Amino acid sequence: MPVFSYFNYALICFKLPFHIQKLMYMKRTLLLFLSLWLYVGAFAQIPQYTYTNNATGGNYIPFGVGSGWNNYRSQFLYLPGDFPTAPALPGFITTIYFRAYYATSSFTLNDLNVSIGNTSVTSLTGYVTGLTPVFSASSYSWSGLIAGQWFAIPLPTPVYVDLTQPLVIDVSQTGGSGGIPVYAGGTPVSSTYTGNTHAYSTTSSTSASTRRYSYQFGFDFFVGYPCTGTPTADVVAPTPVCPSKGYVVKPGTFYADATYDWEYSDDGTTWNPYLGPVGQLADFRDSITATRWYRCKITCIATGLSYTTPAKKVEIAPFYYCYCDNGAAISTGLDVGNVKMIAQSIYKPKSDTLLDNGNASPPTSNVQAKNTYSTFQYSIPPIKMYRDSVYALHVSRITSAATAKDANVSIFIDLDRDGVFDASDKVFQKQINSLSLVAHTEIDTITIPMTAEIGLTGMRVIMRDAPNNPDSCGYFGEGETEDYLVDMRYEPCKGPQNPGTVDPSDTSLCTGYDYVVADTTYEKKKSEITRYWQVSGDNINWNGITGSTNKDMLPFIFTGQPLYYRVRNICEATADTTYTDGRLVNAKAGYKCYCYSQAEGISQDSSDIGGIRIGDYTYMTGGPHTLNPDARRKRTDHTDGQVPVLYIDSTYNMYVYHTMRSAEHADAKVTIFMDFNNNKQYDLPYERVYTGYTGIGNFTVVDPVTIPKNVITNIPTGLRVILNNDLAPNVPSDEACGAYTSGETEDFIVEFRRNFPAGVNGLENEVGFNMFPNPTTGKFVLQYNSNKEVKDVTVTVTGITGQKVFEKAYQKKDREFSQEIDLSEMPRGVYYVELNAGGEKMMQKLTVK
Repeated sequence: MPVFSYFNYALICFKLPFHIQKLMYMKRTLLLFLSLWLYVGAFAQIPQYTYTNNATGGNYIPFGVGSGWNNYRSQFLYLPGDFPTAPALPGFITTIYFRAYYATSSFTLNDLNVSIGNTSVTSLTGYVTGLTPVFSASSYSWSGLIAGQWFAIPLPTPVYVDLTQPLVIDVSQTGGSGGIPVYAGGTPVSSTYTGNTHAYSTTSSTSASTRRYSYQFGFDFFVGYPCTGTPTADVVAPTPVCPSKGYVVKPGTFYADATYDWEYSDDGTTWNPYLGPVGQLADFRDSITATRWYRCKITCIATGLSYTTPAKKVEIAPFYYCYCDNGAAISTGLDVGNVKMIAQSIYKPKSDTLLDNGNASPPTSNVQAKNTYSTFQYSIPPIKMYRDSVYALHVSRITSAATAKDANVSIFIDLDRDGVFDASDKVFQKQINSLSLVAHTEIDTITIPMTAEIGLTGMRVIMRDAPNNPDSCGYFGEGETEDYLVDMRYEPCKGPQNPGTVDPSDTSLCTGYDYVVADTTYEKKKSEITRYWQVSGDNINWNGITGSTNKDMLPFIFTGQPLYYRVRNICEATADTTYTDGRLVNAKAGYKCYCYSQAEGISQDSSDIGGIRIGDYTYMTGGPHTLNPDARRKRTDHTDGQVPVLYIDSTYNMYVYHTMRSAEHADAKVTIFMDFNNNKQYDLPYERVYTGYTGIGNFTVVDPVTIPKNVITNIPTGLRVILNNDLAPNVPSDEACGAYTSGETEDFIVEFRRNFPAGVNGLENEVGFNMFPNPTTGKFVLQYNSNKEVKDVTVTVTGITGQKVFEKAYQKKDREFSQEIDLSEMPRGVYYVELNAGGEKMMQKLTVK
């Protein structure tokens, strides 16, 4: 084994951190050169990758003086695929090898030069130019060579090549002592060659003769690109994967002179360093039982520049991809040739071939009979099968041997979809032998029971030499296992089917909020039904919704436009079509719509409002404070429900109950807003009536809220409660508008009323006079309430100097008066607003800012 191979072996055995391995790699070329210089003849040397054939002589070439050769130059051409075990990747050649034709005690070359490089040619008509010089020595010696032994030329600086392209090796020398010819061996092994593979001359001239011989050659190779700037790569890993089954994670681009720092995350947010062993190509093996993410920081050693890859998400595969391991231990001999399934029931024509996979010809001496396990779970669509249906199964054998042997065939279908091929799941058991009616093939029919579970499941075909009743798990001697997917279905429909009923999550919404339309009540015990959603603006003209085929639910964001939804059902066999009734999702009345507010953390949203009580009104969803699985609501809209009545100048205890999905309590911030002036927004600070916090000892907040005297009465207005797990100052909590991560918003409509004392006379005691907002930017609402009817109302506004800037009379025949007045054109300052109601006058000061 050469020093290069020993070095790699040591790195693997001691499992050094990968960045240390890479630094050692940068230093090893000098160590490698000195070691081989001193010990080149001390032990047998074996290249990692070789090009050889069975010839022991033929057109050998000179290596050193002797037999009339005092100097020479040779070029050798090798095509991709000449080195079958070499990776078809770019990388670095660190050592080249030739094979001695006969033994010699020692020989020396003067001025030995080696150049290597890729080329586009597939035959040599002369010397290829533009190669990279990689070795130059005034004197270089070997000793103790045995006939047929490889001898090495280590390269002081590894040379970068691409093994997917043709490769040229150029060797020349002038003078020396001893000398030895090296193996040739007749014409090239590969028929790909169309021309000459060797260019040579007995001098170092630029002209050369050519010939077509297979020169035996070897090299050591280290995969990777040179890192000369900022590296870039992605993460390569399979997805989905089976639980607890190992898989490889690696960089999509490997740089030979870079460090690799891997990280993983189990939630996509929190990252941890990967501390396990890392391979020579920065790869490692992992296994998981839940979703995991990977990323890697790659740093170029030469430049110091780094790059962090995008995260790669690896998910857990469904059970039907993850059955127990099963297959042959021997690759040669018996194999599955062809598997065919033909429908025999009334649900499908008898000529309907559902599966026809593989080639059973020739049955013997078949070079394709070399598999131990094959999966067609990804490459072949799931086979549609139906309950209470009959199918013919044909299984053929092939073998790499000249004569066939008896084969036992078993087929399992996971009918109960439990992820295990039980004994009761075996649907086919036959032996292919000389008594088989069809040579090398066995046929049987199977009936799918009515108890078969509906959905995707697995099918396994096992062919082996013995025994007659093989297990569905484990390994055996000779044969092959093949895995498929089955789509188990109910019997197909035969006419019109029940389309069900559309059920929107909300039937009236404010703009910006999400909603879901669902239909889960359709006929589910028949198959071959195509369902897709339609939408209409008038319940007359309908359009299909893209991507809605066979969906039970569709999410939307309300844009303010009322829309109708329905589902169209089509029985594929008969083309019969049925429709659900159209259901309207309408715009909510404007007075019920305030700014957008809800939790949007989805999986991170773990808190809810479990109950609210104010005055005589109580709303309770129930459930425990912790470990409540229903604590996942984003917003609850109560604006179409009961309207609580609150009286001005009254104090109410406000109860807010905090409930959570998690096992441990987490504090939350509770804010309550009331739209006192009924302007469809929550004005700060006076309409934020409460801010408090839940705690481990007080997860039900109980605090008094007083309704002020100067509110707009007898008109429905908004009340909003926000529970937010973000305790810091934040806009969604403090200003009532916006999205946040965890918690819930609940919106209500309330009505404020004035409670007049009994037996009070006189207009001064009978009339309430209020203005909101005050201060104002121009527009404000003036309101009064009276316990007796007032017919005429006049509003007069004067400036601080007494100048009248507004006056208007209104006719009113009831006990309530509310009017918006606009002073936006007036200068900022203080004004006096006078209300004359039935001859009685009242005045308040108004500030325009």
